Amino acid sequence: MTKNIKKGETISHPDIIPPNKNTDCHRIFKTQTSFRVEKPSLRIDKNKGRESYYENKENNNFNYDLRMNFSSRDSQIYKIKINESKDTNKDPNKEKEKEKEKETIIVNKFQKKVKKTKKEKIKYFDIEKIEDNVQIPKEYMNKIYYNLLKEEDEGIVPKPKYNYMKEQKEINEQMRSILIDWIIDVHYKFGFTDETLFMTVLIIDRYLTVKQITRAKLQLLGITAMMIACKHEEIDLPKVDDFTYITDNAYVKDEVLKMENDVLKELNFNLLYPSQIKFFEYLSIHFGFDKKKHMMGKYLMESFLIDIKCTKYKPSVISSACCYIVMKFFKMKNYQESYDKKFYSLIINDDSKYTEHDIKECAKDICLFVDNINKTKFLACQKKYAKPEQEKVSIIIMNE
Repeated sequence: MTKNIKKGETISHPDIIPPNKNTDCHRIFKTQTSFRVEKPSLRIDKNKGRESYYENKENNNFNYDLRMNFSSRDSQIYKIKINESKDTNKDPNKEKEKEKEKETIIVNKFQKKVKKTKKEKIKYFDIEKIEDNVQIPKEYMNKIYYNLLKEEDEGIVPKPKYNYMKEQKEINEQMRSILIDWIIDVHYKFGFTDETLFMTVLIIDRYLTVKQITRAKLQLLGITAMMIACKHEEIDLPKVDDFTYITDNAYVKDEVLKMENDVLKELNFNLLYPSQIKFFEYLSIHFGFDKKKHMMGKYLMESFLIDIKCTKYKPSVISSACCYIVMKFFKMKNYQESYDKKFYSLIINDDSKYTEHDIKECAKDICLFVDNINKTKFLACQKKYAKPEQEKVSIIIMNE
């Protein structure tokens, strides 16, 4: 049995209570019956002696099939269809026009935001001019160089401070130079990669920036920093006994492990940072350096590690300064490109961050140290690059 009930009409049934005036819901009361609405979004269950409600929505068309299942054996099913009509006052065409206007406003706002966030991509290298080589990732060079500059710009914590030796009580700059010169010699004899050397020096400077150390444990810090760097960069890792052996057994294995634990805690286990050799590799490819020019740039960078002034400049600035020296030394006409701002700064339009003067100032410090290296005792790097394998670049600089 079905009956169409209009909007606002009450149901005259002895078992159904009319709706309350204060609420928007109809209340249904029936003893010994259970009501179930055949619609997954709405379900009305009624137990014996309880009340249940169904929602009376306005301005919507919906059909509910309400089944009454009696507890007696001869059960009867009653279906009540409730049809609720829409208001005739509203025009559907006007509503559609309003919705379209809102959508166009939202789209225009989104397009304006997109236009503001767009930035011009900087092309660091001209890929077409680079020679084809399997070992050179030409397609990804610009992305790799951008990520290196981004990591360098974000910085590292703790960061090595310039003139941190003023806070040290038992060691000085001379002792640090002796340690780095010894590490360069050990690094060459072990045959480690270039990145291992630069990471070792960075770990030493960062640790000495945040913590004081005694003179007796300075060499222990050096071999510990090299061991940590080897774990990151080397394939064939030496044993701890090998590092203690090169110190003439001045330290024990347990001392090295304790120092390693202390160094990693002070540095917050944050060790990865782009070094100057990484920037120089891509710059040497871009400028078309041959083996002799490439070795000369490496000689300048490794020699400058001995000087504590290397903590004053960022790795990208040091690599650009070494390229500037090499290009001036070999009288290359495009030497002005070496201090192009895109090679050492992410912010191209900001003149206050880095300028051409910073590159030339760094180049002066490098040349000043390398020219006077014969007057010092730090000759490990000079002997290393005086061999035919390194094109004897240290001898060439000495003769000039």
